[in-house]
Amino acid sequence: MSEMSRPIQDWEQAIKQIKSVIAARIKVDYQGEIEEIHILAGSGRAPKQIVRDVESILVAQFDLQIDHKKISVAQVEDDEDGTFATVEATRPKLAGVTLKTVNGMAEVRVELLTGDKIIEGIVQGPSSVHNKLRLLVEATLKALSPLTLDKFLFVTEDVGITQLAKQQIALVSITLITSAGEQSLTGCALVRNDDREAIVKATLDAVNRKLRFLRND
Repeated sequence: MSEMSRPIQDWEQAIKQIKSVIAARIKVDYQGEIEEIHILAGSGRAPKQIVRDVESILVAQFDLQIDHKKISVAQVEDDEDGTFATVEATRPKLAGVTLKTVNGMAEVRVELLTGDKIIEGIVQGPSSVHNKLRLLVEATLKALSPLTLDKFLFVTEDVGITQLAKQQIALVSITLITSAGEQSLTGCALVRNDDREAIVKATLDAVNRKLRFLRND
């Protein structure tokens, strides 16, 4: 572990001890000075209170003076089954998906629209029929990773296309791992013209129904 990463982890760990704080990420410049502090917090306290606590704890424990403008707070609330849902965030939507196969290997690129920005995820792997479906899920989740402060880990459990009432349905099962524990997420989408798009939409359905993504822009 580098000398730089150790104090950053200590700072983040201290911030996570603050009441209502769920996760924290700190960005520093090349000199090691703090540029940005991103906080994910519960909805029980006002953001200004949390910002003041962040300033206070960094001064008290590390003698660090931080401009409050460098601290951003995204608040979340619990839904009926305890899964975090962030407030005032835009749900990503499918913008495009491509799948290429060369010499037994597949490359999947998924493009998502969030607000007015395009984010993308690219993954590669063996081009077996089932694995290509899994790669579509993985590429979608990879595209979403910049929006989650890198504090949420998504694990693809299963993916497939099944028949229901004469309709083909894409089904995705994902596990969301956070500091609060694990959540099982499932999503589905009708296969209309393209099963690749249906898999991506099912993945978004699984995630969006349980989680509204905090922004990292």
